[in-house]
Amino acid sequence: MADVLCPKCGVALETAGYTQRCPTCDGAWIHEDALVGMLQERTSTLVFLPWHPRDQSSGQQERACPVCTKAMQTVNLEKVALDRCPDHGVWFDAEELAQLLAEAKHFKTTKRSDADPEHSGLLGSIAKLFGG
Repeated sequence: MADVLCPKCGVALETAGYTQRCPTCDGAWIHEDALVGMLQERTSTLVFLPWHPRDQSSGQQERACPVCTKAMQTVNLEKVALDRCPDHGVWFDAEELAQLLAEAKHFKTTKRSDADPEHSGLLGSIAKLFGG
C-alpha cells in the first residue's frame, strides 16, 4: 500500500491512534467515522457534524485529498476551518483537532432531525431515549 502523504507538505503520514499525523507540520488526517466516534466519546451522546461551505474568496488554494488526490471541499465545522473529502476523511492543520474537540458540545444529534428529516426516525428516537 502506498504512503498517504500530507496535503500540506507532502511528507508521509504516520499512524497515531485514530488519526494519521504529519511529523513535519503536525497536521492530522482522520476518517469522518472516526471523527464522529471521537466526538461522541467526548460528549457521551450521538452527534451530527454540521458541515458548512467556506467562502472561496480568500484565494486559498484547495488541497488535494491524500487518498484520492481530488480537490477537497473547504468547509467550516462550527468555528473550525477544515478541508474535507466526503469519501475519505478530514484534514486538520496543527491545533485544529484540539480546537474542534474543545467545541464538541455543539455537535448534538437533535440538529440532525431538524436539518435532515430522513434521520428523524430511528436515530431521532434513540437520541431522545438518551437525552439528545
